[in-house]
Amino acid sequence: MTITPTPAQQITGLAAAAAASISLGVITPAARLAYDSGVSTTTLVAFRVAVATVIIAGLVAFLRRPWAFNPTALKPTLATVLGILMVAFGYMSSVLFIPVSLSALIFFTFPIIVLVHATLTERRAPSLATVAAFATAFAGLTLALGPSFEILDLRGVGCALIAAVGACLVMITGSWAARRMDALTLTFYTQALCLPVVVAVLLSVGNVALPTDGAGWTGLNIAAAGYIAGMCLLMAAVRLANPAPVSMINNLEPLVTLVAAALILGERMTGIQYAGGGLVLVAVVLATREMAPKHAN
Repeated sequence: MTITPTPAQQITGLAAAAAASISLGVITPAARLAYDSGVSTTTLVAFRVAVATVIIAGLVAFLRRPWAFNPTALKPTLATVLGILMVAFGYMSSVLFIPVSLSALIFFTFPIIVLVHATLTERRAPSLATVAAFATAFAGLTLALGPSFEILDLRGVGCALIAAVGACLVMITGSWAARRMDALTLTFYTQALCLPVVVAVLLSVGNVALPTDGAGWTGLNIAAAGYIAGMCLLMAAVRLANPAPVSMINNLEPLVTLVAAALILGERMTGIQYAGGGLVLVAVVLATREMAPKHAN
């Protein structure tokens, strides 16, 4: 059975999307602590998926959520799993060839792609205010991230674009799957299906490299916790709200990353970055008001 979210549920979904952005935003600076302690990227990816599979399974059992998998959700679930893997490995690989800020800017073109998809499938052009909000958010991200174009390696650009397409799959097909089965149950199956892939990659092209000190373990555990909470909240968000506004709210994620980097790593933001962050916040508020249901029952 496919659910059709009510206006009130849509608003709850947008709140879940904001919480997901906060959770996912802490991953990168926490991962930096783990990397500085000797953790490899393949170890980090495999660790967080393995821990997520175990903990979410425990939550499904504790909260007495249904274990049954809805066969009608098979194709969108597999597409969502593919998207999660594309984001994990595409993003991870892109930073080997291009600056992190440029990689992030390319990756966060995905809300625009999701908006275009919604426009084509719904056969309804977005309002001028919605288009302006998306453009403003992207401009704000450009200022906030301050990307460098000095090192423009097409391999890195390609990997970042793969990650962006993967994020679109998570948003769009994740919404289709989440409306056919319980969101927490879906999150468990997506992680369980990702697990053999990330372990195979770890054992074939990577190396198991665990932290060498307490700070590294703290970073690894925070990154895993942010991932688990973020994925659970994101699946709840796309179950209750449409992919386009959820994607728009995800523009908050890099801002959270910048703030978390300042708090955890001692990095400092410039005035231009603050201005860019302000633009993103304004754009998110305007787009959410424009795209959210006008009346909640």
